[in-house]
Amino acid sequence: MSKLSPFPGLVVKPEWVEKVTTGPYDSYSPKQRAEIISENPLSFLNVTRSSEDLPEGQSNDIEKLLLECKKSMELLYENDVYQFFDTPSLFIYKIEIPFNGTSHSQTGIVGLVPVEGNENLQILRHEKVRPERSKLMSRHLVAVGASSSPISLTYRNDESLEKMINKCTLNEPVLLTENEKMKQTIWRVSGEDVEELSALVEEKVLYITDGHHRMAAAEEALKNSVENYAPLRWTQAVLFPDNEMLVLPFHRRVGDPKGRSSEELLKAINSVCKITRVEQEVTPRHTREIGVFLNNEWYLLTLPESRGSGLVDQLDVSILQNEILGPIFEVENPGTHELIDYVPGPLGIDVVKERCQLDSWVGFILHPLTIGDLMTVAEAGELMPPKSSYLMPKPRSGVFVRNLERELNNY
Repeated sequence: MSKLSPFPGLVVKPEWVEKVTTGPYDSYSPKQRAEIISENPLSFLNVTRSSEDLPEGQSNDIEKLLLECKKSMELLYENDVYQFFDTPSLFIYKIEIPFNGTSHSQTGIVGLVPVEGNENLQILRHEKVRPERSKLMSRHLVAVGASSSPISLTYRNDESLEKMINKCTLNEPVLLTENEKMKQTIWRVSGEDVEELSALVEEKVLYITDGHHRMAAAEEALKNSVENYAPLRWTQAVLFPDNEMLVLPFHRRVGDPKGRSSEELLKAINSVCKITRVEQEVTPRHTREIGVFLNNEWYLLTLPESRGSGLVDQLDVSILQNEILGPIFEVENPGTHELIDYVPGPLGIDVVKERCQLDSWVGFILHPLTIGDLMTVAEAGELMPPKSSYLMPKPRSGVFVRNLERELNNY
């Protein structure tokens, strides 16, 4: 089985980009998603709805939810918002965004990677998943019969593959769209270029950077497929070179189950590590530094040395969990605990402050990991806690669509 395969993909038409495509599902609050869904039936958020988007009292009606998601996907087909490419193809996807006063761009290959035996094929992962979330995503994939947000993978860049990608961008793009937040360019790759690109990827070790739950969901769907449905043996992915990846942190907010005062919480934290009040907002400059926002005041926290010996044990996210969030705030399972909230780095520290001011939770501002950290942990076979890193820019949902039924003739 090859590591990268073409597919008869769908790409949104340029005139429908603003109406249909959206940012990642978790970049919106439930309230924001509800407003967008109610105002725009063609937003792809209608397709990616989850149980928390259902009205109160209906959150357990998963069958109804999945049926509505499927109908929303069918509505997009009926409105002819996509370009259909019948011949199996790969796609080159370039994303450009403003970042820190300049611009950042990354260019990847969109195609299918195998679900079966991906560890033997050296598709490595670094992050734990929540089984219940993967199961729901698996049911969504089968019910809707389509996927859009590709799993994000990285690889160690080399000159040969970079040259081939550049060659594939000399043709006319099938999509070119730009607004103040993002510029997207897509080129279709067919014929001998597909074979050459696939061959250059074949010997690469691939690392999942974003989409661990989507990979787990694809595995779950294949496992539960009674007839080993052929399209489920593959999942949609985008492969970006490691030297173009941008890694940001996931900040934490936690509630105190004991309702302690600021003084009591500071005393508890100070018994574990050094914490000092500061006058200005804290943006950690290096590892072991954590900014703490407590009762409208800022503190600089210095993490202690790790007590563990593993690679993951040395990471700030692990030390923070093991020394503070677990023992002091009783966050036993950071993936499912009801008193923990994650704020993606791109939303900014101001969002952490605003949310903490609303509910009096405590904010923890982290320093980002590096792409090298992710790759080293994956190579060692270790797994990081959930929400350890935030990779950006993320492909927008609804730009690409993989329709499972259209692939049956390929097998």
